[in-house]
Amino acid sequence: MTAELIVLRLVHVVGGTFWVGAILLQSLFVFPALMEAGPAAGPVMAGLMKRKLMIVLPVVALLTILAGARLMYIAAAATGGAYFQSNTGRTFAIGAASGIIAFLIGVLVGRPAAMRMGQLNAAMAKAPEAERAGLAAQLAAVRRRTGLAGNAVTVLLLIAASAMAIARYVG
Repeated sequence: MTAELIVLRLVHVVGGTFWVGAILLQSLFVFPALMEAGPAAGPVMAGLMKRKLMIVLPVVALLTILAGARLMYIAAAATGGAYFQSNTGRTFAIGAASGIIAFLIGVLVGRPAAMRMGQLNAAMAKAPEAERAGLAAQLAAVRRRTGLAGNAVTVLLLIAASAMAIARYVG
C-alpha cells in the first residue's frame, strides 16, 4: 500500500468517524436538549460557535469527501472503469452519494439554520418580554428547519457509513 493510500484512508476513516459521530451526537442529544432549554440554550449555542463547531465540522466533512473521491478514483482507474459495475463499487458509490448529499444539506440548510437558531436564542435571552413572542415564533420555524435538515443528514450519513462498512463484503 502506498503512502498516498494510507494517508487517504486515514483522512477518510478518521474524518468520517468524526463527522458521523458529531452529527449523531448533535441530532440525538445536543439539539433536542437545546430545544427543551428554550432561551437558556443561547449560551450553549454561543459556546459551540465560539469553539468553531460550525466551521470545523464542514471542513472535516469536505476533507472526508475529497479523500473518499480520490480513493474511488484510484480504485476505478485500476479496473479501467469496471469498478462501478461491481457490487463493491456500486455500494461505495451509494455511500459516497449519500455523504455528498448529506454534506450539501448540512452546509446549505442545516448550518445556516443552526446559526440562526443560536442568534435567536441569544436574542431571546436578552430581549424584553414584549419582543419574546415574535422571536419565539421565528425560533420555532428555524427549529423545524434545523430538525428536518438534521434528520435528513443523520439518515444519509448512516447510509454512507453503513455502505462504507459493508462495501468490501458485498462483491
